Amino acid sequence: MLLLFVIADNAYSAQNITINIPDVIYAHGNSFTLGHVAKITGGNTRTRRILADLRVYPDGNILTRKEILRAINASDASDARIELYMPEYSRIEAPGYEGNLTDANSHSQNDTRNAESLIPVIKSLSAWNGEIEISASSPVPDGKLIDPASIIPGSPAATLRFRDNNGKIRSLTVRLTWTQNVMFARHNIRRGDKINPQDLISRPMKITRPGAYAENASQIAGFTVNRNIKQGEAVLLANLTSSNVIKKGRRVKIIARYGAASASADGVTLEDGRPGEWVKVRRTDDKRVILRAKIINENSVEVQVD
Repeated sequence: MLLLFVIADNAYSAQNITINIPDVIYAHGNSFTLGHVAKITGGNTRTRRILADLRVYPDGNILTRKEILRAINASDASDARIELYMPEYSRIEAPGYEGNLTDANSHSQNDTRNAESLIPVIKSLSAWNGEIEISASSPVPDGKLIDPASIIPGSPAATLRFRDNNGKIRSLTVRLTWTQNVMFARHNIRRGDKINPQDLISRPMKITRPGAYAENASQIAGFTVNRNIKQGEAVLLANLTSSNVIKKGRRVKIIARYGAASASADGVTLEDGRPGEWVKVRRTDDKRVILRAKIINENSVEVQVD
């Protein structure tokens, strides 16, 4: 599941709203409201109602990110900072399956214990080496997990589909909390300073943007700080630069921007280059996708989506 940020004009508004749309949604008809297929949290009641009442129009049996962004950008919810979590497109199925995100109820202790058995599965699907907390909307169904094939680390929720011995398919929505060790500034670090391991301290942190933060001191030692970092602040890779040559074959985070929105995916460089230069990169989840990207630092590149 990809992560997108939709930021309204008033970037410093006190309102922060999160919209979650799962890989599979359950609806019928040529259009439906956003509130019917999405979990909308945060902000005030008025803005949540505006977003919930937005009419969206699927393309056949899929609902695309572009359609959601179009509806949001055309709405009156301009006083909020909105974070949208969804894949490139969500598949639409007829109602009748269990575990839709929109009707998830509070979790009992038994449900939570059952959900914990899925931790190794989620770690395998996401290739995650940190900690994961899982809560479920209902007990884990019997049967074989058939979908999804992978989960993007940092996703706040996922819909898992199981097929039992009788061929019946059941769905289960799980809420996910991701924790990893992140480097924090031990003291104030000024713009223009070079990072030394003595400047940093490691602490666990709950995150929604894997790959955005420095995970160990050796990863960023010698990098130059491009803005002041306060004592106790988590170190963002975007705030560091390196003059080192990034070699072909380097694993990087590919950041794609679409207007005010952005999404990320794992990739690998296909050419040598320095920060600020453009090189070819390939997505690791689809080797057929080769992009032209600008090197931000040793760990991330950026592409612009028209």
